[in-house]
Amino acid sequence: MPAPLPAKAPFEAFAKCGDRLLVIGGNAMIGYGSQRLTQDCDCAVLVEDERLIATALAPLGYLFKERFDSFARYAHLGAQRPVVDVMLLNAATFDKLRASSREITLIGVTLRAPMPMHLVALKLHALKQNPSRLGKDWDDIRFLLDEHRAEWTREELSELATQYASDEFAALLRQTGYL
Repeated sequence: MPAPLPAKAPFEAFAKCGDRLLVIGGNAMIGYGSQRLTQDCDCAVLVEDERLIATALAPLGYLFKERFDSFARYAHLGAQRPVVDVMLLNAATFDKLRASSREITLIGVTLRAPMPMHLVALKLHALKQNPSRLGKDWDDIRFLLDEHRAEWTREELSELATQYASDEFAALLRQTGYL
C-alpha cells in the first residue's frame, strides 16, 4: 500500500512552477517508491524563483511564515494544508539537480525530483548540519542506495560522502557495507 500523501493542492501549485521547481524530501522519496510518511511538502527552487512558488501557493491560502539559512517556510492560513518548505539554491546547484532530475507522480500530478543519488547527497548534507535527523534520513538513504543500486558505484558514493557527509556518517556508510 502506498504511503499517505499530503493534500493534492501543494503539488498542483508545484506543477505551476514547471521545471523551475524540484520536489525533494519525503514526497520525493514517496515518488521513488518509499513507504515513508511525511507531514510537509518540500521543494527546491533557485533563490531568485522563490517569488514563483510564493505566487503559486498564495491562491491556496499559503502565507510566508519564516526564513532559515537556505529555506523559506510557507504555512496554510487555516492550517488545513501541509507546511511547504522551500529550499533556496544557487544556479549551479539547481542546474545540476535539474539536469539529471526525473519525473515522479504524486496524487496524479507529474513533477520533477532530483535523481536518487542527488537525494542521497541532500540527505547526507542535512545529516551533517543536523545529526538528530538520523532516524528519518538514514532510512531514506538506505532505501535510495538499495533500490537504485545499479545506478551508483562505491567510488561515486565515496565522493558524495567526502563532499557532504560528516565523518560520523561516512563511517556509518562504511560499517553498513555501502563504502
